[in-house]
Amino acid sequence: MMQIKDILKDFNKYAEARKNFTLRTKLVFIFCSVAIAMVLFFSYRVVNNAMNKILVVNEGGEFVHFKAMQTDKLYESLMKSHCYYTAYYLNSFDRLTIEENQARGLFLVNKSEANTIFAKYQADRAYGDALELGVIYRCDFDKINKLHVQGNEYNVQFTSVLSIISNTGTKKIRIISKGTAIRTTPKYPENVTGFFFKNYQQTYQPYEN
Repeated sequence: MMQIKDILKDFNKYAEARKNFTLRTKLVFIFCSVAIAMVLFFSYRVVNNAMNKILVVNEGGEFVHFKAMQTDKLYESLMKSHCYYTAYYLNSFDRLTIEENQARGLFLVNKSEANTIFAKYQADRAYGDALELGVIYRCDFDKINKLHVQGNEYNVQFTSVLSIISNTGTKKIRIISKGTAIRTTPKYPENVTGFFFKNYQQTYQPYEN
């Protein structure tokens, strides 16, 4: 009889221990589930916030001042750079850089429209004057007048100033440019901004200070 009681007593201890173990297991499972949920939530917050920011690094891969720039501000800055390079390479040349600058311009602007600009300089004997008389054409970006973003397209209008430098003096012409740019993969050194004008045109006006 005492043996049965001892067996039942041991069984009750075992059952109680198993019950406590099951309870502890449930508590650990609940705690782990809550912890995982919190980690996923904070990870989502970090990733979602990072999607709207881009870390700026220098050529060595180091963070610049460890600051993040808003995407729209960065793209606006890149667009200004793209307009600068576009105006420069399509309109700047001397006797040594005509072909080189034309080639660089084709990485920034639709080929057919870039060739239209080159053809105008050819028809105006600008290239001939550069080759034969040493005339220098230098175009400097002025400012963006309008910038409208529609989906993945950037409609922009900007101005630049073309200086024609000869042995008789300097003549200036204002260039009004407008086009629609799209984002592509940057390619150093031909296209460092990653923008490309899928359509582009220029008009010319007398320069006034």
